[in-house]
Formats: sequence, structure tokens, C-alpha cells
Amino acid sequence: MWKVLLVEDETRVRRLIKEIIDWEKLGFVIIGEAANGIEALKVMQEESPHFILCDILMPLMDGIELLRKSREQGFEGPFVMLTCMNEFELARQAIEYGATSYMLKLSLNVDTIREMLDKVSRELSKAVIPARQLSYRDFELLYRFTWRQIHGMDDEESERKDLLDRILTSGFTRVDLCVVLHGTSGIDEEELVRSGLIHSKETAVIHKFRMHGCTTFFSWVPRNVQPVAHGLAEHNAIGYPAVCAYSVALSELESTWKNMIRKIEESWYACSKNRIGYPATDFTIQQPALSSQTLWNMEREILQTFERRDKISCIRQLSMMFEEMKKNHTSMTVVMETAERLDNRFAAISGHGKAPIDDWLSAANHEELRLVLEKRIDDWLTKWIKSTILPSGHPEINRIVDYIQNHYDKEITLKLMAEYVALDEHYLSGLFSKKMGCSLIHYLHKVRIDQARFFLLQSTLTVGEIAERVGFGNVAYFVKIFKRWTEQTPSEFRKYHMSNG
Repeated sequence: MWKVLLVEDETRVRRLIKEIIDWEKLGFVIIGEAANGIEALKVMQEESPHFILCDILMPLMDGIELLRKSREQGFEGPFVMLTCMNEFELARQAIEYGATSYMLKLSLNVDTIREMLDKVSRELSKAVIPARQLSYRDFELLYRFTWRQIHGMDDEESERKDLLDRILTSGFTRVDLCVVLHGTSGIDEEELVRSGLIHSKETAVIHKFRMHGCTTFFSWVPRNVQPVAHGLAEHNAIGYPAVCAYSVALSELESTWKNMIRKIEESWYACSKNRIGYPATDFTIQQPALSSQTLWNMEREILQTFERRDKISCIRQLSMMFEEMKKNHTSMTVVMETAERLDNRFAAISGHGKAPIDDWLSAANHEELRLVLEKRIDDWLTKWIKSTILPSGHPEINRIVDYIQNHYDKEITLKLMAEYVALDEHYLSGLFSKKMGCSLIHYLHKVRIDQARFFLLQSTLTVGEIAERVGFGNVAYFVKIFKRWTEQTPSEFRKYHMSNG
């Protein structure tokens, strides 16, 4: 009998689930109940269930937190989530954390529960085949180490080699791989089986590793099982770009997986809409020529234009960076991480906290991701500008201040500003001093020097280049004004702050 722990805060729902079906007839026994995640963890320690059926929304500790903690504590069994109609986003998060599936409470009946238990029973049966003396955690570590190795982020070669040796010793020498680019919509093993991309066998152990909207499926078969010959055709379309490689030797796992990721990136950059499963043959790996320093310099330029609230320049810089990444076939992972980092910086600079990830993760290709980020730039800047407190109670002065903030690198004089707001030049001079507490030129210098400080600390631009970027046509005059405001020359300011953190 498979032992089941039922976690649900509503007594009525627990009773329904227990009584609607003959659990023992299907090979299951409910060994415990809990009304929240805290109670569930205690029961798990005492009873060691094989399978958890769990509500998502509960007091004290919800289902997602219970799932996360139980995985950390080594529980590897199936985890099926119960959810209401309005909890689909949480259900999706649960799947990402490793839940087996989810069920709608409103659709609970004999047939749906029986179907779910059949699937869970098959999964549990696979896990007890004698050849398997490894935990899922061992495989997961191998996937994570290999992924990081592929992307040049890890030096855990000794630990990875140890995991490979243990897997080999336990009887697994070959694996079928399928890499699918699906965004936020998700994809599961059954969909791939129906499409013929992987073959489901009682002897197979199928894992999935998800990162940045791209999932790799690993189908492991013990060495004493004959490999299956695969053949794919266009009618096996799944609606996403997919790359498959079969009967891959364990020693070739890293190189093959790396090649498959690079292959899937062809669809990413080509914005391909012809999404069919196809075998991965004749790999051509293009090493990215775009250095991390070059990428960082472009990223910094984007952030600097965003700081100035210059939307047009910011979007133009973004387009240039994405074009360079495409030209150099930069790793899709690097592109995704750059998008996430930029979006979070936009949110922080505009004062609106951490950005949600769904929009950019759901982009199906390189071009869509660029368009998502363009929209995000527009959204963040709109929120930022709307939340900015106007500096004075006078509309013309506010217009001038806003103009200076966005055009400080251009020629700005009292005469030009008087024409801009249609006021007499002498009248504007007195009005600006009265409303802002300083002269217009004094305020302009403050804005320009503040921006010069930013460039000195956050860029490698020369003093002359910075002078030009903040609106000073003469370098000597820039140095003079900068020292008047900071009591240091630009070079002294940069050196002092760099050496003192």
C-alpha cells in the first residue's frame, strides 16, 4: 500500500476526498491528515508517507511553502496540489517547485481522483525498481552542476564527477534528452509522450529540469533495457521549438546537452513559428564573441539613459544591445538573465521595488523579449514621472525644472527657458529664485554635477567625455564648476571614491 498524507484546512473537503473513493482498492491508504503545512511536516517525520495530496492556500504555512520545505528535507515523492479556479498562478508556481500536478476542487469526483491515483501509482512504482539506488536529489545536483558548467558558471567538477560515477554504478549508462522552449506556459512528460518525443516505459525514470522558460527532459533507462528506436515526423508537432537526442552516453551528457541548448537558440533568434520536434543532428556551435565587459558596458549605457528618464535613447540603446547579442549568438540564458537584471534595476531606480518576471519569461523568442523590455521601460518611466513630486507650486517653473532634468546635456540659458515658457526673461529670473531658492544657472549646475558624479563612479568615460555628456562644452570650465561644488577635481573625486569603496 502506498501511504498518503492529506493536507487540507477545510474539514468538509478532507471528508469528501476520503469518502468519495475506495483508496485501499487502488493500493493507497491515508495514514495522516493535516490542516496546514506546519502540521504536515510533523506528520511526515512520524509517518514517512509516499505521496502528498495538498491544498495550496492554507493558514500558517501554505502548500507551496510546504512543498519547498519538504523537498529541502529530502522528500522525493509525488506532490499533487488542490486548487480553486482563481489560484492558477499559484498552481503554476507549485509545478515549477516540483509538484507532480494539480487538481481543481470543483472537479473532484471518482473519475478524476482515480485518474490522478493511477498516474501517482505509476510514478511511485518506477521509483522502487531495484536498480535505482539513487535519490532524485542526486540527479538534480547533476543537472544543476552540468547546466552551470555548460554556461561557464561552475567549478564543481569533482562533485559532478562523483555523481556521474554513482549514476553509472547504479546501472544508468545512457539517457534520452529532449529540450523544449515553452516560456511560462509549461509542458509535461505526458504531452511529450503523446507527441512521440519521448517514450514512456515502466523501466524509465523521467526527470525535468527547468530554467528561464526552457525545460530539459531526461529519460533514464537501466543498462539491461534495450534502447528504443525513435522516429519523428512533422505531425508530432507540440507547438514549441524542441530538440531531441537519444541514447546519449553518460560521458557525453554535457557536450550533447550543450549542443542541444545552442540548437534551440536558433529558434530563439530566428523567431521561428514553425515549432515542431526534430532530431538534433549536425550541431554547429557558435561561440559568442560578445565579451561580458562589452555586454556590461552596453547595459550600463541603458541604465544611465534610464536614470536621465530619456526613454527614446534608452530604447535605442536596448535595441542596439539586443542586435549585438543576436549577431554574436549570445547564450539565451545570458540574454534572459540580462533582461531580468535590467528589469529589476529599472524597478529599483524608479522606486517601485522588484519587478515581476512573467512578462519577459513568457517571451517566445529574442525579438519578443526586446519588445517586452521596451514596454517595461515605458511603464517604469511613466510610473516614475507620475510619482515625482513637483518642485514648486508654479506650473511654468515646474515645466522648466522638468526640462532641465531631461535635457541637461543640451544648451540651456535663462533666455531660452524664458522663450520656452513664454515669460519675460527678467521676470523669470526673479520668479525662479523665489520658487526654487537659487538661480536657474545654479540649479542647472547642480543637476549637471549630480549626473557627472554618477558617470565618474559608474562608468569608465574620460573626464572630457563626461563633460560633454552633461552639457559642458569646455572641459576646463567643467572642472572649475565641479571643484566649486565638490571641493575636488573630477579625477580626484573618482580616485577617492574608488579607493574608499
